[in-house]
Amino acid sequence: MNFTASDGVTLEFASVGEGIPVVFIAGYSGHEYSWSAQTDFLSEHGFRCLHLDKRGHGKNADVISGLRISRQAKDIKEMVELLELESYHIISHSMGCGVAFEYISLFGDHDIKSVTFIDSSPKPINTPDWQLGMYGLTWQTITEANTTLASLSLIKKKINTDLLRKMMRGNQVFKFEQTEPLLLDLLTKDYRDVLKQTTIPILFISGELSPLFPTQLTDYYVQTAKHAKSFLAKGSGHLPYAESPDETNQVLLAFLRENGGSEF
Repeated sequence: MNFTASDGVTLEFASVGEGIPVVFIAGYSGHEYSWSAQTDFLSEHGFRCLHLDKRGHGKNADVISGLRISRQAKDIKEMVELLELESYHIISHSMGCGVAFEYISLFGDHDIKSVTFIDSSPKPINTPDWQLGMYGLTWQTITEANTTLASLSLIKKKINTDLLRKMMRGNQVFKFEQTEPLLLDLLTKDYRDVLKQTTIPILFISGELSPLFPTQLTDYYVQTAKHAKSFLAKGSGHLPYAESPDETNQVLLAFLRENGGSEF
């Protein structure tokens, strides 16, 4: 399926299953199929899984205008309005968490049942008063971030072969250089105020061995947000939803059901 965004660009999105809507927002270089384990599982448990690949990513890889976090959030909003969704959950990962934060900042959280953030910091850059950002990221090293990410292994546990095949469907060479403006935009953001003001239920999932973010973020989310809980995926890296899919799926299902999800 597709729709024409307010800036005239055509964007592809996918809808799998029927029931309570769940909007997935993948991380940097991620796409619809990155969430294969969750799409298969949740669509069988009474949820409608919605995937809108970010500009410069997946099915929308050729769209190179609007490479800003605010435009990504606006795209999600326009898809939600197109589908006339009255309420929905959001599940986000890494850069996708920035898009979710931006979405809440711009449009509020009154229509959102819950939001899940997976392995991401509300402020990626480290400063003298904040050391829970991305490892090694400072104002002095920010221009090197894209090169670092392109060469860094993000996983610590082997992904199941069958799942990996599903995740690789429609895969293409990701253009790091082309999408760098989007990454740099994210890395300069500070959403700590949004986290404090958010009133909906929050689930923060962290990879115990994440090569990008410290596990202390699990405590920070719970202590900062009004209604937050956390889950630490043992032995997982930056992709706990793929490295520990069964465990993560059960945590997600319980959280969604607890906060207005399907009872199927």
